[in-house]
Amino acid sequence: MPYVLALLLGVLIPALGVLCFTSFSAGLVLTTCMFAVEAMWIEVGGLQFGIKLYYTDFVLVLVATVAVLRFLTVRNIPRWHWAWGLYLLAFAVSLGSGLLTYGSVAGVQARGYFYCFAAGSYAMSFKLGRADIERVLSALACIALLILAICVYRWTVFYLPISELLPDGGVYNIDGAIRVVYAREAMVLGQVFVASLFFAGLGRGVTLARFVSPFVLMAVLVLQHRSVWLAVLVGLMGGLMVGRSRRGSKLSQVLLLFAILAAISLPMLMSESLSGVTSQVTGSAASAVEGSGTVGERFQNWQGLIKMWASGGPRSLLFGQSFGTDATRFVQDGSGISRKIDYAAHNHFVQTLYNMGLVGLFGFLALVVHCVKGLYRLSADGAGDGVAEMLLTLLLMQLAYYVPYSSDYLQSFILCVAVSYIASQQGVTQANDSAAKAASRRPSFRTWSLSK
Repeated sequence: MPYVLALLLGVLIPALGVLCFTSFSAGLVLTTCMFAVEAMWIEVGGLQFGIKLYYTDFVLVLVATVAVLRFLTVRNIPRWHWAWGLYLLAFAVSLGSGLLTYGSVAGVQARGYFYCFAAGSYAMSFKLGRADIERVLSALACIALLILAICVYRWTVFYLPISELLPDGGVYNIDGAIRVVYAREAMVLGQVFVASLFFAGLGRGVTLARFVSPFVLMAVLVLQHRSVWLAVLVGLMGGLMVGRSRRGSKLSQVLLLFAILAAISLPMLMSESLSGVTSQVTGSAASAVEGSGTVGERFQNWQGLIKMWASGGPRSLLFGQSFGTDATRFVQDGSGISRKIDYAAHNHFVQTLYNMGLVGLFGFLALVVHCVKGLYRLSADGAGDGVAEMLLTLLLMQLAYYVPYSSDYLQSFILCVAVSYIASQQGVTQANDSAAKAASRRPSFRTWSLSK
């Protein structure tokens, strides 16, 4: 049997690589399916080769390989934006020096960033139009429906309870029993909710998601990931400012939002069984506003990492502390007791500054500015029939989400889809302008005849 499996893998992996090389949809399905698998299994398994390689590693290595091959061999695609190249350069320098100094520990720390670069580079290796963006939205909607089903299942198992189906330890998340999925999955729920509210005409998947949007928003609230709450608020404000509904006015969108909120809040307020959830949600919101709990700890966490980065000398200032560097620091909890932590910064900007320095942070911010300006220009020109407005709204949500969390490869994929869409639209505009100029310089048959 092992030989049969090896033979099948030897055929399957090249075939999958060829599909991803020739079709953007294949890479989209592969990437989103991996994200869905992580949502279902919480902790994805792997194989032990001295160091543990997770199944996600194999998938993203394949995606990265295809992206590099397309960059080297396919000529009729938009070239990677220079800011992405600068961002990637800072990553390579920090990872290379970390591997030389700390060995495999550096690779473990850099794994999340590698995932982001792999998925993002793949998305930028294709010319993307409206149909491709609709496929991306439909894939996000499918993931959101799956996550919603996972939440309902896990809440049912935990609160009934059905102890035989509970994971080891009895809870799905040590940060809170009701948080049955991570913030990255809750973020997808929030993005799909906002997209279904303002841009339901962009694909069947988002249109379908509108019918379950009250349940999607309820899941976002009950999960109590306050960073996702912030992102949804930013998305709602951004959608009202830049969204151009093809089926209704902004007033109808606001009324729809209030109707959804009423459909969620009234049962939670009137039902005794849901009153506990309501009190938890209001308590989480109050602690976020007051800056207590984990909110206050994160501020101290960011300050500690910035001080470590600034004290590392010129090399650290430019390219950051190498991956693998000991990032142990201390924060004070609500009771004033110092607690040692060594996990990531819970802030994409601070973590990028710490590990990739000013060069890496500048590259990332330059790419974001390019996206915002390009999408805003397309939105102002009315190009894209709502696609640019939708991508701009998702990007604003992403920026808000990056303040309390680091990036993940699905969000990086969405960001680079926007980069590729902008480049593709600019290419179409330039081609149309060139054709118009050529037509204006070409003398008409009537003018030539008269001159004769």
